[in-house]
Amino acid sequence: MALRPIVVTGLGIICAAGRDPAEFWQRLLAGQGGLAPVEDEAYAVFEARYAGQVPDAWITSQLTGSDADLDRTAQLALIAARQAVEQAGLSGFDQDRFGIILGKCQATPDAAGLYQPMHRTQDVVAERLGLGGPRILVSTACAAGGNAVGLAKDKILTGEADIVLAGGVDPLLFGTYAGFAGLQALSTGPCRPYSHSDGLNLGEGAAFLLLEPLDLALARGATPLAEVAGYGLSADAYHATAPDPTGRGGASAVRRALADAGLTTADVGYVSGHGTGTPANDAMEAKVMRVVFGERAGQVPTSSIKSYVGHTLGAAGAVEAVASVLALRHGVAPPTIGFDDDAEPRDLDFVPNTARPMPIDVVVSNNYAFGGNNVSLVLTTPQPPREYEEFPHREAVITGLGPVIGAATGIAELSAAILAGREATGEAPTLEGRTFAPRSLWRHMNQLSRMAIAASRLAWEDSGLKLPRKELDDVGLVFATGAGSAESTGGFDESIALNPNKPAVLSFSNVVLNATGGAVCQTLGLRGPTTTICNGAASASLALDCAVEMIRAGKAEVVLVVAADEAVYGTAQPPGEPVKGSGAVAFVVESADHCAGRDGTPYAKILGTSHLPGELTDGPEQARPALARGLERLHGAEPALAGGLERLRGTEPALVLGTGGDGEVAAVRAALPHAALTTSIGLAGDCQAASGALNLALGALAIRDGITPAHAGSPEEPGGFVSEPELGAPVAQALVLSESPGSVRGAVLLGAT
Repeated sequence: MALRPIVVTGLGIICAAGRDPAEFWQRLLAGQGGLAPVEDEAYAVFEARYAGQVPDAWITSQLTGSDADLDRTAQLALIAARQAVEQAGLSGFDQDRFGIILGKCQATPDAAGLYQPMHRTQDVVAERLGLGGPRILVSTACAAGGNAVGLAKDKILTGEADIVLAGGVDPLLFGTYAGFAGLQALSTGPCRPYSHSDGLNLGEGAAFLLLEPLDLALARGATPLAEVAGYGLSADAYHATAPDPTGRGGASAVRRALADAGLTTADVGYVSGHGTGTPANDAMEAKVMRVVFGERAGQVPTSSIKSYVGHTLGAAGAVEAVASVLALRHGVAPPTIGFDDDAEPRDLDFVPNTARPMPIDVVVSNNYAFGGNNVSLVLTTPQPPREYEEFPHREAVITGLGPVIGAATGIAELSAAILAGREATGEAPTLEGRTFAPRSLWRHMNQLSRMAIAASRLAWEDSGLKLPRKELDDVGLVFATGAGSAESTGGFDESIALNPNKPAVLSFSNVVLNATGGAVCQTLGLRGPTTTICNGAASASLALDCAVEMIRAGKAEVVLVVAADEAVYGTAQPPGEPVKGSGAVAFVVESADHCAGRDGTPYAKILGTSHLPGELTDGPEQARPALARGLERLHGAEPALAGGLERLRGTEPALVLGTGGDGEVAAVRAALPHAALTTSIGLAGDCQAASGALNLALGALAIRDGITPAHAGSPEEPGGFVSEPELGAPVAQALVLSESPGSVRGAVLLGAT
């Protein structure tokens, strides 16, 4: 199936090997790396001191005014984003049709050393550039940058955006450095991937690719630099930090990417490798090359540019995608510098030390990450305009629910709690005496992973799915979280403060936000397309959106969506804010055809989703038009959706599950005067991403079983709320709202099947 061609028209990069794409490419060709000893004396405690740092002068020379006051992460991202927009020659674009998807591995400290929300950098760039389209923060650790490019392609194919900035960013942070040192993963000199695999060097930087449809690019006179022909995601389901030595997950990602592009291994001219320089990664990549390319493996040049820039973590996939586009444009494969002449193995071609001019029409760019996330991008020389098919519509349904909150564990307990009016605001779930994974794994897990695995098991059981192991290889997983594991992050930070040379390495492996999703995949044996979304309380809504896109694109028939967050108990509750809580909620999403084929019983079908930037809490005057616009922009099955909106605005019963934010009641009443409003806050408190997922689960439950939490309302805004948990009859539609203040607000429309 030939879908609308999506091309790259702008590149931006700042890293240790260059302050812009031109300098970056010149240094790659010259074999001039940017790895050097870290001058900051704080790093003197480590034996390994080499890293890829961006000179401060490269940053200050490209920023002026208030941009100079931003934190380093935002500065790096903004520089690369502006470069990409400038090269693309964009002007007078529709802000509402211009989105951003950013990959990021580390949370960014503010001036006081406190962690900012993961999505903060993305929101700063969007604000400075005036981007009003989709926003997604992807945090699949070292695969995030490449993952972002793939998701950006999907956002254009679905029609949600005409232009998307896709990329990644991460700075060099002391704590992360200590963690890798504790794992004994750092090289004491410049790293030498594939030849002298004694460790990696960390790096920092940012890179962006500007994506748009080929037809629109040509219509405005832009020059396509490359085509994003396909991408593939997979999960190792093997280990928290070590890659699967069989190369199974990496090979699966490459094969899925080539299938998505409609190409074969015979078409591939060059592979941009992950090439960290660690023994486990380099050996696994060699295995992937042999598994994927077979007898041709030694004839396909592959190289790693981490020997120039270090491992830039969340930016790595985007940095290497920029290098891949430049390799296509110039017909040159960049070398792996520092390569030993007598290196083994000798059956593969790692482009040692010297750039190689050669015909290149197809590049595969691979990245692998902690948590077992793998991504492959297929980039090709731009082709002439051609006919294409629209992105297919395939109906998706919710077939299983798995809540794990203070009030209930499992859907039966949740239903009983709702009917009894039982609330547990802010209470932590208890899993005492229950094990949802092999005991050898369970006892070493943090609480966030335990909650997420329990929720996943319960949702899977509730769906009635019984799939053979072979089919589990194609089941997708989208993990949603606002902040990841507070337990692991706190424990790791405390260990660094006590002695940076003795970090809590078990905690470090769980600091990356995708670690919990990886634990779910490992426990359930899921190896399908896998990603992690981190946009605060809107994360679950965005994760559902990604799951539906996987199904519509034919990348998966079944996707498990899991959301989990935890409160830091024992800390003071800020006045006026909802009580913080901990919890996890999972739901199974299937294609309607797959569900019908196994005689499954769905809770609800997904009629459409909509996500807009901005704050619902700005107040009624801003919230009303924003909610109305969100309803107008719900996308999905157009005929069914139109009917759904008409019924929501009409006199038939309708239910809205809200966030409890300021101005929300007035906004809902203005847009949907006949709808009854309720929220999940009383059941669990504010559990960030898990609250958004709980609202979705409650919407599905109301549609199938006709029950939902009662809401007392408030003296200031009486009436219009759900007064009794038993609705008398299942509702035809439920509108589920979510909000990440200052970032994204979401709306999902669920309907009866």
